[in-house]
Amino acid sequence: MMVLNLVLALFLSLNGFNEKPEPPIPAVECDAKPYKDKCVGDLPTSYTFLKSYTIDGKDGTKKTVEYSYIFSKETSYLVMLSNGNAQTKGLKVTLFDSNRRQLATSFVNGKYYPAMAYQCRATGIYFIRFTFEDTNNYCAGAVLAFKR
Repeated sequence: MMVLNLVLALFLSLNGFNEKPEPPIPAVECDAKPYKDKCVGDLPTSYTFLKSYTIDGKDGTKKTVEYSYIFSKETSYLVMLSNGNAQTKGLKVTLFDSNRRQLATSFVNGKYYPAMAYQCRATGIYFIRFTFEDTNNYCAGAVLAFKR
């Protein structure tokens, strides 16, 4: 019986059953700062910067990232996007009102645009949804700006 236990112990040790499991490989962190900086630099001079957004798709596990913001009546808003691609291919922004009705998007007629403008008609909460589509780049940045 003792020989059997020794053989079993030897077998288990040779097959790695006594090894500690390797720690999981951490996901690549989204460094959106260069993208946000590009958006700020590209803002038209007539617009005033409000807020920047990190759009982290968590290596493709998160296809949409959503934020909310209170918009004011009779104010023009501009959302600018950057993901390292000149046409922001694979990334779109869509604006929804408080009832989740779509109001505007940066994806029009099958083409991605790096910005979306909206003239607000009613003060209230609005939802800004960023969506990754057909891309391997799941890190981006955006800025929200306004003018009256």
